[in-house]
Amino acid sequence: YQEDLHDASQFYTWQERMKEQDQSEEEARVRQRAAEMQLSRESAMEAYESSIRRKHILAEHQREELQLGLQMKEREKLWELGEKKLLVEETKEDRGKAREKEMEILKERVNNADNMRKEREVEFDRKKKEEEQEMERKRDLIRQIRALEKVPVEKYKMFDPAEPPCQGLLDEMSLAELKERLRIVESQREKELDMKRERQLARKVEKQEELTEKAEMLAKVRERAREEQQQRHEEQKRQKILEEQQKQRHREKCITEVAEKLQLKKRQKKEEEQRLKLELKEIATKRQFLAANAEQVEAKAHAEQQAGLDREAMKRQKVSLIEQRKKNQTKVGEVQQRRDNQERDIEEYQQLQQTVTARVERAKAADLALKEEILQSVKSARNMQRQVAKKSMAELGHSSNAYMKRIQNRMATSC
Repeated sequence: YQEDLHDASQFYTWQERMKEQDQSEEEARVRQRAAEMQLSRESAMEAYESSIRRKHILAEHQREELQLGLQMKEREKLWELGEKKLLVEETKEDRGKAREKEMEILKERVNNADNMRKEREVEFDRKKKEEEQEMERKRDLIRQIRALEKVPVEKYKMFDPAEPPCQGLLDEMSLAELKERLRIVESQREKELDMKRERQLARKVEKQEELTEKAEMLAKVRERAREEQQQRHEEQKRQKILEEQQKQRHREKCITEVAEKLQLKKRQKKEEEQRLKLELKEIATKRQFLAANAEQVEAKAHAEQQAGLDREAMKRQKVSLIEQRKKNQTKVGEVQQRRDNQERDIEEYQQLQQTVTARVERAKAADLALKEEILQSVKSARNMQRQVAKKSMAELGHSSNAYMKRIQNRMATSC
C-alpha cells in the first residue's frame, strides 16, 4: 500500500456498482410481477367468498399463536429482567472491589514514594560525606605542597627545554619534543571529533529527509483517497438520480398499462351486459307473441324486467365493490413498495457509512503509527546526541577550547 500507492477502492466501486445493478434488475422484476398480479386479481376476486371461512380459521389460529407469542415474550422479558438485576448486583460488587483495589495501589505507591525519598536522602548524605572527605584530602595535599615550596632548595644550572635528560632510559625526549608530540596528538583528536560530528550531522539530515519523504507520501495518499471518495460520492448521486428517474418511468408505464387493461375489461363487461339485455328483450318479445293471454304476458314481462333490473343493480354494486377493492389493494401495494424502498435506502446509507467509518479508522491508525515512528526516531536521535555530548564532556571537559586553555596554562606555569 505505501510502496505502490494503491488500495482496494476500485474493487469496492465495481462491487457496489454490480450490487446496485442487480438490485435495480430485481426491483424492475418485482414491479413487473406486481403489475401482472394486479391484473390477475380480478380472477381471484371470484373465489373471495369461498376463502372467507378459511381466512377466519387462519385468523383464529393466528390469534392463538399471537397470544402464545405474547405470553412467551412476557416470560422472556421477566427472565431478562432477572438477569439484568443479577448483572447490576455483580457490577455493584465489582465496583466496590475496584475502589478497594485503587486504595491499596494508592497506599502502595505512597509507601514506595516514602522509601525512594528516604533512599535519596541517605544517598545525598553519603555523597556529601564523600565530597567533604575529598575536599579535606585536597586541602591536606595543598598544605603539603606549600610546605615543600617553603623549604629552601639548592639552585641548579639553567634548564634547556630542547635538551634530553640523558638518564639512559628508553624513549627519552626533551620537553620541547614532548610538547610538539602533545600538540600533534591533540590536533589528531580534534580532527577525529570534527569528523564524528560531521558524520552525525549527515545521518541526522538523512533521517530528517527520509521522514519528510514519508510525510509527503502520506499526504499524497490522503489527497488521492479524498479525491477518489469525492468521485465515488458524485457517481453514487448520479446513479441514484438515474435510478429514481427509471423507477418513476417504469411506475408510470405500469400504471398506464394497468389502467388500459382495466378499461378494456370494463368495456368488455359493458358489451356483455348490453348483449344480455338484448337477448332478454328478444326472449320477452317472443314470449309476448306466443302467449295467448295479454295480461299474463304483460305480468311476465314486468316480472322479468324487474328481475333484470335487480340483476343489473346487483351486478353494478358488485362491480363497484370489486373496483373499490382493487383501488384499495393498489394503494396498499404502492405504500408497501415505498416503505420497502425507504428501508433499502436506509440500509444502503448505513452500509456506506460503515465503510467510510472503517476507512477513516484505518487512516487514523496509519497516521498514529507514522507519528509514533517519527517520535521514536526523534527520541533516538536526541538520546544519541546526549550520549555523544556526555562522552565529549568526559573526554574533553566543557569544551575543547577550555581544555586547550588549561593545558597551555599548566605548561606555562611549569615553564
